[in-house]
Amino acid sequence: MEIYGNKGALKRLSEYKESERMPHSLLFFGDTGTGKRTLADYTAMLYFCERGGTAPCMTCLNCERTEKHIHPDVIYIDCENTSVTKLREILRDSAGASVEGGIRVYILSEFQFFNRECQNALLTYLEEPSDKMRLILTASNKNGILPTILSRIALIQTEPLTVTECENVLKDGGVSEEEAEKLARMYKGNLGMSLKALESENAALYFDFAREYAEAVYSGEEYKALTVIQRLPQPKDDKREPVRMLVTETGKLFHDAFAKACGGKASCGCDEALAQRLAEKYPVSVLSELCEVSQHFGGIVSSVYFNSKITLNAFTARIFETAEKN
Repeated sequence: MEIYGNKGALKRLSEYKESERMPHSLLFFGDTGTGKRTLADYTAMLYFCERGGTAPCMTCLNCERTEKHIHPDVIYIDCENTSVTKLREILRDSAGASVEGGIRVYILSEFQFFNRECQNALLTYLEEPSDKMRLILTASNKNGILPTILSRIALIQTEPLTVTECENVLKDGGVSEEEAEKLARMYKGNLGMSLKALESENAALYFDFAREYAEAVYSGEEYKALTVIQRLPQPKDDKREPVRMLVTETGKLFHDAFAKACGGKASCGCDEALAQRLAEKYPVSVLSELCEVSQHFGGIVSSVYFNSKITLNAFTARIFETAEKN
């Protein structure tokens, strides 16, 4: 496992381990692509590493299984697509014995997408921590997370690399000098976003579609939003991908707008300037509901019974219905 940058976060974790005061619960927060999920896995290794040093050894069975996401006592929860009913079921199971007789570690990614009901369900477990479980949360920012949760967990912020550092990492990974420089500058040193763009040839295209769709919402042009839907790619191997990407990336823009309207900063979307304009136009209540609609339809995309055309048309109808409450 390679961790680039985030020296402050690694130092905090090392100090916790050295003093034998590893937190029961902690939150990694920072912009999308700044290493939160990698640090979450790293922290899980610290809990389970058989050699017990101030950093995981990376070679013992527990470290290897955690890095490969196959450790039986590390449970991953996607907050964007987890209902309160499912969360309560998972938390009830946490009271039972772990598979290997020790603790269970729960990694909750994109925690900012949990609504108040889900957060309150988790709060009960934070108020009376169990010796059998550890909680690792990741979030693009702290806005929208209940203060009563933030006061009960350790907070560690992640940071992007500099443009030069990001460019060097990409080149070391085999990316051409020209492409590495282009990506590092385009994503302002954000290694995660740069790698995502490399992995998906359509990533930049989906970002553009999300911007165009959100612009249509901003201007109140529902017909324009529907034309964006009609131009989405239609891959034969994964028909869900275009719908998932549009709903997810548009939802991130709404979330950034919500964060800005609450006095925070944009951290997960693809266009900070657009998020600012949305924040200036819509009240917090409307932006919050736009986030919830996006989260709801993100779950629908993952459901068994899925039709892309019906889903996108229903998504658009709900989005504009909500926006008109302004």
